Amino acid sequence: MATIILSHDVKDFAAWKPHYDGDSPRREGAGFKQLAVGTDASNPNKVYMIWQGDPKVLEKMLQDPELGAKMKEAGVISKPEVIVINS
Repeated sequence: MATIILSHDVKDFAAWKPHYDGDSPRREGAGFKQLAVGTDASNPNKVYMIWQGDPKVLEKMLQDPELGAKMKEAGVISKPEVIVINS
């Protein structure tokens, strides 16, 4: 199992967060465990999520057009950046 750090920019963190929280069944169903979620200390609209899970599953999940539409609706304004830490 790997630790995964995802980040992307959002229009408004407070507006984005309920959308993110509401999508937790998708993440849990894909086997991801959330370790942390929050914003950059110097940019409140740069979001970081830290998960444990399978990077290959994440890659497939991020290619899902339905998820892309939900992210756009939630106010995501950049492509996700992904860092995988193998332990």
